[in-house]
Order: sequence, then C-alpha cells, then structure tokens
Amino acid sequence: MSDLTLNELAAVDVWEASPDGMLLVDNLGVIRAANGHAHSLFGVEDDGLIGMTVEDLVPLEVADTHAALREGFDAEPRRRSMGAGRGLAGRRGDTTFPVSIALSPLADANLTLAAVRDMSETEATEQRLVEATRRRLLAEDHERIARDLHDTVIQELFALGMSLQATLPFVTEEEIARRIDGSVSTLDDVILSIRTLIFDMASGPSRDNSGLRARLVEIAATFTPSLGFEPAVTFRGPIDSGVPQVHHDHLAAVVREGLANVARHADASSATVSIILSDGTVTIRVSDDGRGLPERAGRRSGLANLVDRALEVGGTCEVAGDPDGGTLLRWSAPIE
Repeated sequence: MSDLTLNELAAVDVWEASPDGMLLVDNLGVIRAANGHAHSLFGVEDDGLIGMTVEDLVPLEVADTHAALREGFDAEPRRRSMGAGRGLAGRRGDTTFPVSIALSPLADANLTLAAVRDMSETEATEQRLVEATRRRLLAEDHERIARDLHDTVIQELFALGMSLQATLPFVTEEEIARRIDGSVSTLDDVILSIRTLIFDMASGPSRDNSGLRARLVEIAATFTPSLGFEPAVTFRGPIDSGVPQVHHDHLAAVVREGLANVARHADASSATVSIILSDGTVTIRVSDDGRGLPERAGRRSGLANLVDRALEVGGTCEVAGDPDGGTLLRWSAPIE
C-alpha cells in the first residue's frame, strides 16, 4: 500500500472496516453515527442506533450512574479509556456482555468518538487462566502436605510403634502387654489412614478433574463473583476415596445452597466450607461472618431441600447462629 495515501482512502471504508464498534456521540449522549459492527455488537438493525442515547446501551441498573459519568467527561474531555477497572458491560436485548470502551473527543464538532470492543472472549480466557492457576496452587499445596505427612508424621508414628514393640519383651504384666499391643495396632491403622489420605491428595483433583474434592472446590469457586470474595474450602479425611458415590450429589447441593444463602442474605466478608470425614460420618459446615439469622425467616425452600436430602440418607441438617458471629449450616450423614 506504499502508493496509497490516507487521503485516497474513503472515510466510510475506514469507518466500516474498524474491528471495534464505532459511535459518534454528542454532548447530550445522543448517538449521531454508528458503523455496522456497532449495530451488530448491540443487536440493533441497520441505522437503528442513530438517535438512541448511550444510556440505552448499558445495563438498566447503571444507566443513571453512566449519565453522571458522561457529564463528567463532557466537563473535561480528553482521550482516554472509559471506566478502567470498573468491569463495564453493554446491553444486547435482555442480555449483557463485557466491553472495553475508548473515548476521543472531537472538539471542533462537539462530538465524542467511542470505540467499543466485546471482551467476552478475553474475559473467558482470563477466567480459564485464573482457574488453571487455582488448580495448580491446589495441587502444589496437596503435594507439599502429602510430602510432609509421609516424611515426618508417618516416620515418627512408625518409630513410636517400633519403640513400643521393643518394650514388650520386658513387660511382665499381661494387661499392660495387651494394652501396648493394642496401641501398636492402633498406630498401624493411623498410618494406613494417612497413607490413604496421601494417595487421595496425590492422585485426586491434581491428576484429573473427576474427584469429589475438585467438584466441591469448583462449585465454591463459582460463587466468588456473587460473594465479592473467594470462599475458603478445607478438607479433612480421605474425601475422594472414603465418600460413596451416592453421597456426591448431596454434598454438592449442600455446598451450592449454603454459599447461595451467604451470597443472598449474609452480607458477609468471608465464608468457609469445611468437609470432614471422620468416625463413619461425612459432615459439611458452611459458616460466614455476616449478619446472622434473620428474626423472621422468609422462604426457605432451599434449606428444606437440604433437610430432605439429609433424611434420605439417615443424616441431619441444621442452621444456627455461629457463636463467633454469622451463620453456621451443618449437614451430616453416616456412610458405609
């Protein structure tokens, strides 16, 4: 194109060839011109954007705020990106989509040029990266804990068992010898349980994405946007190998409903999901530091469903104020 100058390019061709939706907006927020990509972006037929206001293209709940921001820009117009860090969204019919907007005032024409880009694919890629990072950190943490358990705890327990066994030849009282022998057997069982836990941590969610641990972590992660923070998830016991498949959907429902209630009602700044497998019982605790139980409970169909699930497997479900503040949901069931 060395022999083709910008003056020889038709302005309309450049306008329509832009990879972004292009809008020309006056100081009242009325759209005076829009290219074809802008119409496609917002799902409006050809020339349908002309005469609309930019507030017609943003989510209804932020339209008033957007108008105030636009007036602020008109008071001090300059070339810049709009709403950096605010998570801007456009409206397409009844749906919204993430956007990036760059503004450039045309002082002589008393107009502003706005370039709008759909960020859906970029946001999805970033979310996948966040999830991949989360999984990597979870796998590394599991590996570290498993290594510490194997190199330290198991070895110390094994040494203790050997020491107890070495004392047996010197014990003359039958009852004491019987107790020592029982303690050695108990240590063997503890070592076996720890080895099972190590196997779960090493070969569960870090190896594939089908384990119960991975499923519950994934459910909890989906509530991060609605909660405004990332809920903590802790496990105790061989969850992947010790919880029967028949319980998996129940546990997933408890985590989902518990965090949904925190997001809807608690106004909390933190929440913790604990899954515990001990003494033939699996227990889930969902706690938060929010406002606690309301004085007058409204519809509780979700909690009633959790109670039904608990009764179905011979378990219990209860919700109460947490002694440390907030609310505590506790769901437990016996396992084979």
